[in-house]
Amino acid sequence: MKCRSVACVWSESPPVHKVTATAVLDRPSTLYTGGSDGTIFWWNLSSTNSDHDIKPVAILCGHTAPISDMGICFPASTLGDEKISDPSNVASNSSSVNYGSLISACTDGVLSVWGRDSGHCSRRRKMPAWVGSPYMVQALPENRRYVCVACHFIDSVNSLDNHQSLDYSTELGEPSTNIEPQYKKPSRCTVVIIDSYTLTIVQTVFRGTLSIGPFKFMSIVTPIGDMEKESVLIADSFGNMQCVSLLKDTTRSEDISDDSQKNSSHMEMTDLLQESSEGELPISFAASGQVLAILYTTYCIFKLVDGSTKVGEISLLDDQLCQYDVAGCLFLGNGFVQTVVDMEENHNMYVETFAVWNNKGYVIMFTISYSYSGKGFKYVPLCTIPVVSHPPNVELSFSFVLMNQNLVRIESICLHTEEPVHWKPHITIWAKGENFNQECKLVGKGSYFDEWFVGSKNSNGLLKREFVVTSSMVISENDSSPYAIVYGYDSGEIEVLRFNMFSEKVEGSPCEEVDSCAWKQYLSGHTGAILCLAAHQMVNTSRGFNSTIFLISGSMDCTICIWDLNSSNLVAVMHHHVQPVRQIILPPPHTDRPWSDCFLSIGEDSCVALASLETLRVERMFPGHPYIPSRVVWDSTRGYLACFSLNHSATSDASDVLYIWDIKSGARERVLRGNAAHSMFDHFCTSGNKNNFSLSSMERNTSASSLLLPVIEDTQVSQSHPNTPEKRVASTTDLSHATTRMIQHGTHGSNGYPITCSCPFPGIATLTFDMTSLMSLRAESSENQNDEPKIQTPKKGLERINSSLSTDGDQETHVGPTEYTDWAHSIEGCLFRFSLSVLHLWDVDHELDKLLVSEMKLKKPKNFFVASGLLGDRGSLTLTFPGPSATLELWRSSSEFCAMRSLTMVSLAQHMISLSHSCSTASSALAAFYTRKFAEKFPDIKPPLLQLLISFWQDKSEHVRMAARSLFHCAASRAIPFPLRNHNSNDNNGKEDSEMLSWLESFERQDWVSCVGGTSQDAMTSHIVVAAALVVWYPSLVKSTLANLVIHPLLKLVMAMNEKYSSTAAEILAEGMEGIWSVCMSSEIPRLISEIFLQIEHVRGQSVKPMTTHGSAANLEIRESLVGILLPSLAMADVTSFLHVIERQIWSTASDSPVHIVSLMTLIRVARGSPRNLAPYLDKVVNFILQTMDPGNMAMRRSCLQNSMATLKEVVRVFPMVSLNDSSTRLAVGDAIGDINKSIIRVYEMQSMTKIKILDASGPPGLPTLLGGASETTANTAISVLSFSPDGEGLIAFSEHGLMIRWWSLGSMWWEKLSRNLVPVQCTKLIFVPPWEGFSPTSTRSSVMASVMGNGKHFSQDNSKDLSEMDRLKNLLHNLDLSYRLEWSSGRQVLLKRHGQELGTFQL
Repeated sequence: MKCRSVACVWSESPPVHKVTATAVLDRPSTLYTGGSDGTIFWWNLSSTNSDHDIKPVAILCGHTAPISDMGICFPASTLGDEKISDPSNVASNSSSVNYGSLISACTDGVLSVWGRDSGHCSRRRKMPAWVGSPYMVQALPENRRYVCVACHFIDSVNSLDNHQSLDYSTELGEPSTNIEPQYKKPSRCTVVIIDSYTLTIVQTVFRGTLSIGPFKFMSIVTPIGDMEKESVLIADSFGNMQCVSLLKDTTRSEDISDDSQKNSSHMEMTDLLQESSEGELPISFAASGQVLAILYTTYCIFKLVDGSTKVGEISLLDDQLCQYDVAGCLFLGNGFVQTVVDMEENHNMYVETFAVWNNKGYVIMFTISYSYSGKGFKYVPLCTIPVVSHPPNVELSFSFVLMNQNLVRIESICLHTEEPVHWKPHITIWAKGENFNQECKLVGKGSYFDEWFVGSKNSNGLLKREFVVTSSMVISENDSSPYAIVYGYDSGEIEVLRFNMFSEKVEGSPCEEVDSCAWKQYLSGHTGAILCLAAHQMVNTSRGFNSTIFLISGSMDCTICIWDLNSSNLVAVMHHHVQPVRQIILPPPHTDRPWSDCFLSIGEDSCVALASLETLRVERMFPGHPYIPSRVVWDSTRGYLACFSLNHSATSDASDVLYIWDIKSGARERVLRGNAAHSMFDHFCTSGNKNNFSLSSMERNTSASSLLLPVIEDTQVSQSHPNTPEKRVASTTDLSHATTRMIQHGTHGSNGYPITCSCPFPGIATLTFDMTSLMSLRAESSENQNDEPKIQTPKKGLERINSSLSTDGDQETHVGPTEYTDWAHSIEGCLFRFSLSVLHLWDVDHELDKLLVSEMKLKKPKNFFVASGLLGDRGSLTLTFPGPSATLELWRSSSEFCAMRSLTMVSLAQHMISLSHSCSTASSALAAFYTRKFAEKFPDIKPPLLQLLISFWQDKSEHVRMAARSLFHCAASRAIPFPLRNHNSNDNNGKEDSEMLSWLESFERQDWVSCVGGTSQDAMTSHIVVAAALVVWYPSLVKSTLANLVIHPLLKLVMAMNEKYSSTAAEILAEGMEGIWSVCMSSEIPRLISEIFLQIEHVRGQSVKPMTTHGSAANLEIRESLVGILLPSLAMADVTSFLHVIERQIWSTASDSPVHIVSLMTLIRVARGSPRNLAPYLDKVVNFILQTMDPGNMAMRRSCLQNSMATLKEVVRVFPMVSLNDSSTRLAVGDAIGDINKSIIRVYEMQSMTKIKILDASGPPGLPTLLGGASETTANTAISVLSFSPDGEGLIAFSEHGLMIRWWSLGSMWWEKLSRNLVPVQCTKLIFVPPWEGFSPTSTRSSVMASVMGNGKHFSQDNSKDLSEMDRLKNLLHNLDLSYRLEWSSGRQVLLKRHGQELGTFQL
């Protein structure tokens, strides 16, 4: 399991966001806006208070291409904290539903599903290339788990502009009406059904060439007229429509070949075209149920989706709307729909609200009434939304969406003064007016980041104009620790934010002190926007290990600047490109000199150049590419360079081209086109991965987006077709790049770096702290110390950590063990303090902040923005915006985030104590804050997710285990899942049990599993462990029947030998065995004990075979839990069954089996933990111990002798009725409880392990019954204490029942061997002990305790007549006193003691 906490460092410039798609979720109301750069903004609309403050909460990072569409889906749901309402009640045309998840699609084919509460990305997949580019997304009305995705094959000329009308957004200017010529060619598209839980294709609805033009609109319509099934309605830019039927069974994979359009119904809407005298093209479409609205410039027509009937028409000529270009239309959802019966016409009339807007943001709402027969259509203007007022030079784009019966207007605003343009969103919420021709009421609005620092400071400290970050990156050290964040602005200025984790700022550098965590420096040399960045460390070995970090920047001004970050000096300016420089690629790992200090630059002039940082010259030029190389692979092992160029021309029929270059000679080796180019490029990627990962397309320390990760098509998704002539859209370099990153960053490996740096978008840097790696730093340091006899100082030089340990000249410094340990601990301390400084929630508890700064020496970030985040599937991120409100919103909405962040902080705080005891007070206060005080200060935050905490109960680090358990118990009362919580209701027990079973067996839709890198098995097993833990520790808070439901899954989990959860399950089972589980599983205890012994034998067999260290450690841990924790608790719960099983094991297992040793060790634990339960079976216990030492079985005796003697001595120590003489030659065992008329004492000879005598200890005739109580039963306490005489020739016994001391003379040893007789021997002497002060038959321990509890009558022996035989036995065991002792004094006198108090001395 991985626990990764994400911190986001924002630049001083707000991100650019031009809205291209929108979606809304209710309860609470949440708005999502997708941007042209691939970002998705999560806006909090739930708290529209008096000041109408609406701000974005987080940015969802999962796409790198423009968002084409977003929708609401319902992945497989489980019963949890909320009950999911029936989605069938939601109208198909409504964009606002009660619950669900967000599904987003971008133009490069990547689909992502985002959770409702936390915005966490639970699934991220790339669609196969044959599908094309997603265009529209819509969930199926009948089953909203499945989503219909319409895709087409687009050119760069028409990539997203034609989608604007679909998303109800437009820009100022004349609409493009002369688009007919470019659509003369047949339009190819694909319509598929996606399972939103797995993002796999379950059905191909259509694939091929449309019989109409390129589609502009898609909607799923219900059957009407001749339609028998649900259909997908596709409309093109001319108003033509085509319907394709859906299969009812969406769980099957059905591929329809290219002639699938033959099964579709083609409907040419010629009547609509005839009504437009000038052949006017439609502007926008909208659908509601079976009615389709088609918007034109001056009117809007309503038709049935089958094209059979025209419902009605709205004229827009006489309205203020037509003063500007009409842009879009929208049905306002099921909140405005009602059904009316017109008795005169005898047909149903439907009343809805319909909205139309123009490109100035002016909206008019109509109340329309219509019938499917086309009669009685009416429309009345209802209300309006005023036009947006902005200066003339402002470019606008609008989107509209329905939310809670209100209309939300999203404005994208841009000033045409800078390149690239800076788009900002602005949101307003309008309530529908009550009266006709009334202006809608503004109920909410949100501005764009008023508190954001805009612009940067010049030399005079004054704010300059607002800049836009066009490129950024994080520079990482060799150990992946963050060194600096570099921002490149559109002005050409570069800002470097350097962390002083290990070092202070460089002396003499032109920098600006910002805060205690980092300092800034500025670099000026470019005249155009910075488009790409890279950093490379070059080591000069001629003068020791002196290193220089070079910063390489490519700009819109066609130049490349090389900077020395150590001195902030400009080293060189290169002018070998004639177009803007778009990308810089560093050499792959393990590249040989001199190529290891070179870099590649790619420009818009389609030229690739190889330059050297050592010579500061261009060494190779690779010109002649027909298009800009979009993907470049550098194979350093074979010395080749593969440049792949995609054909983006809208008119040319040329194919994609792959150029292969020889780096050493600069010669072009081969040119491949079309499918051959794709195949060869794939070969380069796969062969490079096999060759020690020497292939590099994009590395760390460059400005390439970290989202270019392996969004690999799964085998279920990639339903490859044999005849696929389309161009392959998937980026094959993603796989190679991601595999390299997994090695470098430790994304999925166990040896990952403690801090991973990435930069998903310009201006956004993320630091991911891996708690597992952080907590194992000391262990790894000691391992390295043991593995390498000589530790060489890293070539980067320790002057950045400790100047006293740096190397000097050519001499290699070898650090000794003590010195190395101090150095490693200093690094560990620095990393921990830096992690806590960045991850801590400052300014919430000011007293704690002061303590952390003064005692723990943390450095509080002050003047740069630090926010929180959540890591999603396949590198996706959910990052909060700057400010405490956005971070607190994530705490309020995400239990997964609360659990991971709290677990990380508490674990680090506890670990800091082991590093330095001087900060124990601050560490304890920090742990208490994230455990209790934070929730007390903000009661509305979500409690940590119990399932996630459970998964870390068996972590390797003790601090993590302690933190996970502490957080679990502190949050348990608030975090009990809804189906398990006790509502003090006795109704619907059957339904409640069904809900609890469903929750226990659920494994789908568990966002926390992807957060920690788990599986569906983790989801199910964690549910079982959580339910069992709640039953044991919080029985009053959960339903009473939960114990019976969870016990059997818990038993299966224990015996599954699962390395993550079996040990935890065994602990919980043992913890509640005495009180809860023994009642539920009384009949299962013998079988479970036998299975545990079988598992022990199995582990023993596995230990003979070679195993990995991890596997052997896991098996050892599980065995320790079974043997040391669970087995003793089972034995205490059912002693009879345990003794029966271990007696059977003597004959059924091998003599040298570890089962016998385990049985002996378990007897020791039972004797210590529950001796009274073992007292009635002392004879069986001693017999078993003696059998393991039988001289006739030397194999068993050799393996068990030491443990057997230890067990025997422990039994003698605990039970006074078992005695061993001083020479350990004789053993006496008396009946602790039994029939007073048949009580005996058995004497064993320890050399032969055989019974030699039976002594009669039955009650003598005339035994006073007054002292024994009024019990009529003969079962009672028999022998209280035994003791051999010092010479071993006699045995003395005391019985509390009857207050008698008996003495037996055993005779000489040789005589016993000659005449061994097992006839009971009467005692030689009998002495009655007078009652001592305070003694009475009812003054036993249980009666005293019972009187304190107020129910002494129940335990009184006077009431034994009312008790059953089993209850009498329990009462006797409860009253059994094991504190009696007999000590020999001078001569033949014996001293009787009880609880160390002398009761009297008696002469024999």
